[in-house]
Amino acid sequence: MEQLSRQQLYDRIRAAFSKDAFILEEMKRLGFWDNSPQPTLSEELIKKEATLQKELQELLEKQQQYNNREAMLREMRAAKLQVSKEKQAATKLRNEQKRKEKAEKWLNTEAEQVVYLGEKVSAGLAATESNKELLQKNNLPVFDSVKELATQMGLSLTQLRFLAYHRKVSTICHYHYFSIPKKSGGRRQLAAPKKQLKAAQHWILENILYKIPTHQAVHGFTPQHSIQTNAMPHVGKAVVINLDLKDFFPSISQKRIKGLFTKLGYAEQQATVLSLLCSHAEIEKFEVDGQLYYVQKGERFLPQGSPASPALTNWIAYKLDLRLEGLAKKYGFTYTRYADDLTFSATEIDEKKITALLAYVEQVVESEGFTLHPDKTHVMRTGSQQKVTGIVVNEKTNIDRKTLHSFRALLHQIDKTGWEGKQWGNSPNIIASVIGFANFVNMVNPTKGQVFKAEIAALLQKYPPTADLVTTKKLQLTPQNNSVATTNVATILTKPIDNQADTNKSWWDIFNG
Repeated sequence: MEQLSRQQLYDRIRAAFSKDAFILEEMKRLGFWDNSPQPTLSEELIKKEATLQKELQELLEKQQQYNNREAMLREMRAAKLQVSKEKQAATKLRNEQKRKEKAEKWLNTEAEQVVYLGEKVSAGLAATESNKELLQKNNLPVFDSVKELATQMGLSLTQLRFLAYHRKVSTICHYHYFSIPKKSGGRRQLAAPKKQLKAAQHWILENILYKIPTHQAVHGFTPQHSIQTNAMPHVGKAVVINLDLKDFFPSISQKRIKGLFTKLGYAEQQATVLSLLCSHAEIEKFEVDGQLYYVQKGERFLPQGSPASPALTNWIAYKLDLRLEGLAKKYGFTYTRYADDLTFSATEIDEKKITALLAYVEQVVESEGFTLHPDKTHVMRTGSQQKVTGIVVNEKTNIDRKTLHSFRALLHQIDKTGWEGKQWGNSPNIIASVIGFANFVNMVNPTKGQVFKAEIAALLQKYPPTADLVTTKKLQLTPQNNSVATTNVATILTKPIDNQADTNKSWWDIFNG
């Protein structure tokens, strides 16, 4: 009889799924159990138990496999989640480092360059190369960077960016807005730059614009020229024609100013900055929750109150002057321009030439981006009073008789009752006004001017200015009280009375002192 080892017995028991079933098999094998064809009840129960035990074992194994799978999935998910968290942390750290590097790079860039100055005006700021040869040829300052430009102006790059930045809505405004009466009626709207911007515009005027030669026909806002030199070429002519450019300053856009600086040789970046410093846009004021906001309307253009604006107009209108002078020579006329006033004169009256000249002037003016004022074209022939920028030019340069008569009457009234309650021109300061007008007369007609100066000196001795007239005061210029101007009477009085009038002044303001 076969002898089973211990291990074989264990294997047989496991295979039988029941100890009783194994014992039954062994008893049958060894002959200790009745091997009748009909199984007994106890045998049947033992087999049934073994079958059930086998099924239960299979179910337990399947459950074990399922439990192991869920645990494995949980472990896999946990591991994957941990890897994901580690990746996220690494990405976050990497992005934070990139952000810091980008921010540091931006700060370094802002410290050296200007990369953005507002919506619709920042195109071309990446172009930083100037035409140095052209600038040096024209004796203009050369800047290797916009930071150097700021330094030359006495500004930091941050200050320069602040002054040039184009803001649609802001709580800050770089201009004082006010209006003055026009000789023809209505009011002229002016925008005067505040201190820091005005200093920057003065720098541009002195260091760039004054170094550019203007056309020989231009007499406004150029050294050694005045309304007197503008009138002289038209003295004693048979016909004098005056025309006026409508909205002269507002018609010059920031893009045209930028184009001028680019044409001079400056990099587009530098030209953009310079053009923004020299231009502004109309604004509306709104107050919200006690905060005043300035909202820009329309595009930027040349402000009339800027010290750099007149010189800019002379160069932007250079081609206009060139073409008009050529047109004038073709028809036998002399041409000059003072700001927005165009003057033509001829030694003989030829109606066909006059008609042709006027027609072609209008075409040239429009093709150069300007517009003639329809109500300010005057053709003055021999026999009528001929005036050029306020100066009579029939036989010699002189002042209008009615104006001189009115001024003499004013001095007579002052001699009787003093300075109080008197006014001359649009200025609220009577002393500054009469001194300014006397200097103006002296420039045009020295004989009459010296007489007026002597009379004013005597009046100042007779009626010494009171403290409220001498002290610097802020004077209201508009009924809305939305702007002010400052007049220093004491400064005017300390000047020698024989000083000539400021010939760089706007001719329409010369009566204001």
